[in-house]
Amino acid sequence: MDRSQIIGKNIAEFRKDKALTQEQLGEAVGVTGQAVSKWENGGMPDAYLLPEIAAALGVSVDRLFEIEHKKHIPTSDELLELIGSYGFDRLSANDGEAVFKLIFEMIFRLNYSAFKCENCRSVWDIIDEHDGVFLTSQLIRDEGMTYVSLVKDMPYICVTKDAPGLIGRLLGEKGYCELFGLLSDPDGLKAAIFTQSEYAKGGAKYTAERLAEEMEIQPEKFSELLPLLLKFQFLREEQIIVDESEFRTYFILQNNEFRPLLMTAWLLINSQQRYYAYCQTRETRFLEGRKE
Repeated sequence: MDRSQIIGKNIAEFRKDKALTQEQLGEAVGVTGQAVSKWENGGMPDAYLLPEIAAALGVSVDRLFEIEHKKHIPTSDELLELIGSYGFDRLSANDGEAVFKLIFEMIFRLNYSAFKCENCRSVWDIIDEHDGVFLTSQLIRDEGMTYVSLVKDMPYICVTKDAPGLIGRLLGEKGYCELFGLLSDPDGLKAAIFTQSEYAKGGAKYTAERLAEEMEIQPEKFSELLPLLLKFQFLREEQIIVDESEFRTYFILQNNEFRPLLMTAWLLINSQQRYYAYCQTRETRFLEGRKE
């Protein structure tokens, strides 16, 4: 591989690691996105631009040309420290988008490394290239499983560890019937979604009658749903005593478990079994009782 190919490959790799588009890198060094594309496909940048390119990518010029000393592979502790420092710096700069993209990219690459592929493409390039196509990356092993949604506008990650006794606890949980019963009822689902969409208003107190009216649910039906809405933390009840009379008001709660549940259900409903990377090495079924 000649020097122009080496530097082109490295510019592309470091740019993606920084979550930069070709246009953004070009703007940082005073050229067009087309110029960056040309470099990444084998063209050589002008020599006077090399320090600026290296600075924009957060590397040395020597590293662009792969003429540094022996590559240092960080330990897991070093890697975690670097990730923590990056996240702290970016969040301090109010760049939460960069932190999210890094988290998503790292999990995808760790997932993909199980396929023993050294040249994993950026997850964002894959998502953009397959816009409108239902794609996932899945790794299924006896230790657990990962699920990465590569659906545009629906980036989603699920990592589950198959700890001892987990399946027994899941299958023995009677609350599933109550939760799924609530969400399978059109009014119950409407009420649950209402609480999450209205939460941003914050701090408001409602009577049961007012909530039923806001949710467009008949009062009698709302009374039936109320115990489950309280049990699953969509609402919180407060008792107030005025002139020896007791009144009950309700706060809307942000249920952070509900959003991933909706996303998982959406992916299940729309699944077309399209995989970008899929590996199944598991011998035991997940939903199968086993002796501990």
